[in-house]
Amino acid sequence: MAYGREMSRTFDIVPLRSLAAVAATGGVSRAAQSLALTQSAVSQHLRRLEREAGTALVRKEGRGIAFTAAGEELLSHARAILAAHDAAVSRFTAEVSDTIVIGAAQNSAAVVLPLIMSSLREGFPGAEVRFHLDRNATVRSMLDSGRVDVAVTTRVAPEMTPRADGFRLRWLWSAHCPQPSADEPVPIVAFSAPCTLRQPSFDAFSGTPGGWHVTAEVNDLATGLEAARAGVGAMLVPVLDRLPDGLVGLDGAPTPPAIQLGVAYTERTRADVRETVTAVIGEHLGTDRVEMLHNRSFPMPA
Repeated sequence: MAYGREMSRTFDIVPLRSLAAVAATGGVSRAAQSLALTQSAVSQHLRRLEREAGTALVRKEGRGIAFTAAGEELLSHARAILAAHDAAVSRFTAEVSDTIVIGAAQNSAAVVLPLIMSSLREGFPGAEVRFHLDRNATVRSMLDSGRVDVAVTTRVAPEMTPRADGFRLRWLWSAHCPQPSADEPVPIVAFSAPCTLRQPSFDAFSGTPGGWHVTAEVNDLATGLEAARAGVGAMLVPVLDRLPDGLVGLDGAPTPPAIQLGVAYTERTRADVRETVTAVIGEHLGTDRVEMLHNRSFPMPA
C-alpha cells in the first residue's frame, strides 16, 4: 500500500507555481497578488504540496513564513519543472493563442508585479498573461531564448540621486532584535551570485569603522527576508512605501545607491507589450526610474 502511494504522487503545476511565487515575492499575500489568486487559494496550494510530499514545506516564523529543508529542495525542482512547462506551452500554443509572458527579477517582484499585473490584463483582454520570477540573469537568458516576452530587471544606478521615499533600496533589519553598534561589523544577508545587489551590499559598509561580514547567502527573496526577520543580518532590498512585515530600516546605514528598473526586449517582443509595461512602471515609480532598452544593451549582473 505504501509503495502504491509512493508511485502515485503528483506535484501539479498550479500549486508548484504558488510555491515558487511565495519564494520569489516573500510571502503568501504578495504571491497571491502576483498570481491573481486569493491568499486562501495559495495557502491551500501549499498544504496540497505538503500532503503529496508527506512533510512540511514551510513553517511560520514571526509574521511571515520560512522554507524547511524539504521546502527548499522541492522549490528547486519546482523552478525547473515550471521552466520546462512554460517553454513547452510557449512552443505549442504560440500559433493558436495570445500569451504574454513577463519575466521579472525576484528581488523586486514584490514591487513590480502588483503594478503591472492588472494593467496588462486590462490592456490585453484577449491574452493570457503569465509571469516568470527568477534571478536577473535567468530572466534575461529566457528573453534571449524566447521563453518570455519582456524581462523586467533591476539596475543599480549610481549616476542618479537616491530617493528618500518611494521606490528605492533600503537596508532592512529585524524589528525584534537589537541593531548592531557603529563599531562592530554589520552582518549581511546577501543573494548568491550573480545578483545586481550583491556587490552594492558589500560596498556599503567597506568604509565604515566596523566593516561587514556575510552571515547568510540566499537564492530567493523569501528566505532572505526570513533570515533578516530572525536577526541573522541586514539585507539590501528594493521597496516602495511599505516595508515587509517584521522588518525596519537599519539605523545609521549608508544611503544605498539609486535603483532603476529595466524593461528589456528583443526583436520578437511586441511593441505594445513593452511600451505598456514601461509606461505602467513609469507612472507608479517615476519615468526616471525605468528604462526600456534592447536586451543586448543591458549589462548582465555581476
